Amino acid sequence: MSSTVSEGTVRRDLEDSKKKNTTFSDQPGLKRNHNSVAAREHDDNDEHLVGLAAKRTKTLPGGMGQESNAENSSSPGRNGAPGEGEEGEVVRHLHPEATRTLDVALGLPLSGARYKCTELVRVMEQALYSLGYPEVAQKLEKSSGVNLHSERVQRLQEGCLSGQWEQVIALIDGERDHLFGAVEEDHDGGEEATTEERVQKAKFLVLEQKYLERLSSGDVGTALACLREEITPLGINTGRLHELASLMRCRSWQDLVESKAFGDQPSSSSDPVSEAAAALVANGSSAREKPRDAKGAVSPQVSRQQLLRKLQEVIPSSVMLPENRLESLLGQAVAHQVSHCMYYNKTDTTFSLLSDYACGPEQIPSVTSQILDGHSDEVWHVQFSSSGRMLASASADGTCIIWERAPAGEANGSSGGSRSPFSRKFRIRHELAGHKKPIAFVCWSPNEEYLLTCGNDHVLNAWCVETGKVHHRYEKHLDSVTSCAWLPDSKRFVSGSIDKHIYMWHLDGRLVRHWKGSRINDLAISRNGKWMVSTSNEKKFHLFNLAMDTETVVYEQESIISLCLSKHSDLLLVNLQNQKIHLWDLNEFFESCGSPEALPIEPIRRYRGQHEKQGRYVIRSCFGGSTETFVVSGSEDSQVYIWHQQKGELLKVLSGHSGTVNAVTWNPTDPYTFASASDDHSIRIWGTQETV
Repeated sequence: MSSTVSEGTVRRDLEDSKKKNTTFSDQPGLKRNHNSVAAREHDDNDEHLVGLAAKRTKTLPGGMGQESNAENSSSPGRNGAPGEGEEGEVVRHLHPEATRTLDVALGLPLSGARYKCTELVRVMEQALYSLGYPEVAQKLEKSSGVNLHSERVQRLQEGCLSGQWEQVIALIDGERDHLFGAVEEDHDGGEEATTEERVQKAKFLVLEQKYLERLSSGDVGTALACLREEITPLGINTGRLHELASLMRCRSWQDLVESKAFGDQPSSSSDPVSEAAAALVANGSSAREKPRDAKGAVSPQVSRQQLLRKLQEVIPSSVMLPENRLESLLGQAVAHQVSHCMYYNKTDTTFSLLSDYACGPEQIPSVTSQILDGHSDEVWHVQFSSSGRMLASASADGTCIIWERAPAGEANGSSGGSRSPFSRKFRIRHELAGHKKPIAFVCWSPNEEYLLTCGNDHVLNAWCVETGKVHHRYEKHLDSVTSCAWLPDSKRFVSGSIDKHIYMWHLDGRLVRHWKGSRINDLAISRNGKWMVSTSNEKKFHLFNLAMDTETVVYEQESIISLCLSKHSDLLLVNLQNQKIHLWDLNEFFESCGSPEALPIEPIRRYRGQHEKQGRYVIRSCFGGSTETFVVSGSEDSQVYIWHQQKGELLKVLSGHSGTVNAVTWNPTDPYTFASASDDHSIRIWGTQETV
């Protein structure tokens, strides 16, 4: 329904109400007054909700309400009832200090917690504008007397979007007390920035945008003058100042946007719960995205919108409401609900706002959906490809099998297919026989074109997945090759051996780099290719900065037999020889480029199974679930264990294998499927009751 029709409907309801000599609250479906009365009876402070006086507000073009100092133009109704504005519209102004208790409004047991009613109205107005209902938002501004933003903030926004940089700087200087003087409570415990510091940061951001636009238009002289005469005298952010100076060689907006010095890149979230909740509030905009328009082309206009988002970081939220505030609050609520669900494993990222989110153990794959028995000896390792379509298994029989999911039409062996895309069975695609001794490890290239295999014959083979033939054979290690890992480019990889050597290879056979130290049990490469993690029989693991060629050691309590990096490479699982599993947080260390002060000194979580004893075999664990909510591991007692990653609680113990479970791997695209490899010569595919 169009906004015009909605407006006419509201006016007709009001006219009918006046004819019947009834109040606004008497109309069916319009229960705002009834709720207010009920709240007032509960809370004496809610008497402000009825307003002290009704007054007309002036509305700016484009929908932004302007602050009004008009005298009262109508009187409130009897006993605080709302007054009437132009054309019979209800005018009910809120008192600036009116509050309501959260436990009454939301049913939460927060004793004494309150919120300002005017802030709620501003959040509602912002959401209405964002959803495309400007007329409704304007009516709310007029009726409540609460404007989304002041006239000064509107001029700041309009000036930034239209590129009137001189006027924007003049406004920042002239209205600094109004725009930057409201010091808010610091909930993070950090030091609050002074008004002057916020003013300087805001001017830096505005002038930075001016400089970039002048530079992209080819006006190098004006850009250089801006850099020297306006930005430099601010005396702040010298590192960024040097980056801006380096952009003088760019000659187009495209060059500027693609330059590394243009701005920050999106960072990965280390919190899987936050990732899940973010799906609810995502609206296609981010302060760190490259500025592109709807067609994907780089655009300075979009960059100006990003400038406003950056300014929100230095302008108090009470002055300029943070972008998408309602969505942010909803996201926090969903994140809170998800964090209390031990079994969260959701693929659909649409959350209902009409009820609280809840889940049960049925979301964890715990039913055997298929048994793969293609090997004639113990299966030592198993790994899904990045798309989840293929699975590679390594066995003591000296072979590696590439399994692939059957096409949809052949699901479960039925020509009719399956209702679930996750229920399709795996079948053999290639059986790779190129090693003379047991194969200990397999590793897919990120692009899925190649598969590495290595083992007790001291050799690595790179297989072409398409043909099933050996692409290249790498023979330099002098002992068993225990593990290998690809770099993100799918052209280079590393291998580690009991011979105490780590080699970096190029796919064509060239030796790129070499490290010598302890015998290698396991190694991994970070997602961005900047870090390598390795472990040996000693009670420690090594962190190699591949760019800076440095090495850092982290000590453990027991000898480490295997390790696993999370999807974002910020978390590290280590399996200890006593069959315990520890979780280490490497995010701060990696983000600081290896700063010693950020080096973790102990694990953040410990996972314990039912049988803890000195292990005899290599057991490999992994992360699992749609947001890596789980930690899953095999064991020497033939069981598969699943824990909650953050809480450390044991969720499932799965039986089925009749021998040591050596390795597990979770499907990266199907959160309801994982595989386990065992000494009983089999691979078990685990799913949920729905997908089996």
